[in-house]
Amino acid sequence: MKSVLQIFFLFMCLLVVMSLWMAQREPLAIAPSTERATPYAEELGEKLQATNFTKQVLQAIRSAGYSPDSTVGYLIDSPAHQVITIQLHDGEEIDVSTESEIQSIIDELAEKNNMHLFMVDVQLLERE
Repeated sequence: MKSVLQIFFLFMCLLVVMSLWMAQREPLAIAPSTERATPYAEELGEKLQATNFTKQVLQAIRSAGYSPDSTVGYLIDSPAHQVITIQLHDGEEIDVSTESEIQSIIDELAEKNNMHLFMVDVQLLERE
């Protein structure tokens, strides 16, 4: 019985060693890319800075009667999927008309600055 357990233990050790060896020999499923990960996002980021787009957005939203926070969030994946997040201060309700009005303001500014349109995410910033 003791020899059977020793053989089983040796077999398991051999199995573990072979598994580790094979795992190291397998090529990576996805080769690492030497190119920039998101060239469109970088180009758009430069364009946002060059045109002062964030400042234009904040001024336009304020002149429409809203009180946005002084920061704007961007999520850029591609021309078809770029999101801008606007946070409004307490006391303002976010309803469909608010989102629609802010969406149209940002659409106008994007077209004026020759950019693709953004999906707008309007959030209510609560005080602590």
